Amino acid sequence: MSTEIEIDSEGPSRQVLAEVPGRALRFLTAAGKNRQIRALLRERGYTDEEHREGWDLLHRASGFGTGEPDEVEDAEVGRAIAELDAWDEPHFRLIRAALQRRHPAQERFVFDNLTAQVGPAAVVSVKTLLDRLDALDKSPARKATRKDDHAALETLAKRGITKEERSRLRQLVDVASGAGTADEEDDEEAIGDAAAVRAVVDSEEHVEALRALHAWYREWAETARAVVKRRDFLVRLGLAHRKAKAKAKPTAAAPPDVVKPTAAAPLDVTKPTAAAPPDLF
Repeated sequence: MSTEIEIDSEGPSRQVLAEVPGRALRFLTAAGKNRQIRALLRERGYTDEEHREGWDLLHRASGFGTGEPDEVEDAEVGRAIAELDAWDEPHFRLIRAALQRRHPAQERFVFDNLTAQVGPAAVVSVKTLLDRLDALDKSPARKATRKDDHAALETLAKRGITKEERSRLRQLVDVASGAGTADEEDDEEAIGDAAAVRAVVDSEEHVEALRALHAWYREWAETARAVVKRRDFLVRLGLAHRKAKAKAKPTAAAPPDVVKPTAAAPLDVTKPTAAAPPDLF
């Protein structure tokens, strides 16, 4: 995946838009986990509100992407992500089974374009689930089906998905997003936006959501490139690649020892001395 942000005169291409959720997810995860990265960005205006906005835009775009999970430096954030990651798959299955037979209309609403995810993407999937369950509870847009919606929530409460459990999960989502606890006004806005969760299924609105996410990501990715100088931090943010380890060049094999034969010792060609005459005495 390229780390550059490609834009033409008419805006980002479809390919760039398709990559944005994965890039934004990696950026948000690193900014939420790593206190040093967050401090550098905060000096340039990256507030908790900006961080929350990034997660909200990613949530609305609802095109989950997963980068390589980074090493967890903020233990609390890491634990929250791990807990949500472990929670979503079995509980999505449990909730779907409870709704499918007894409350099929509510099952279609809750699980429209929603599946369990892996790693940091689980934060987005669980947030989506919670927003939709909150919509069943009190969204003005679902006033006509309120009685059936509440019956569905009662069924889920018997399966352990109570209001208290949903509140606990919401706190985990806030911690995993690195955003702190949202106030009641923010929660009400999230509930009111529940209809937008389903609107992303429409292709044109999906593209608009991706463009909004791209604009947010482009601003903060470029800001990070300007202020974050450590390469390992840029790698975690998804703005640089890890350097490939250089392969050691094989050393040239030493030529075999060629021992020149020493010159053969010259033959002894001295003439034999004359034999002593025999003793004649």
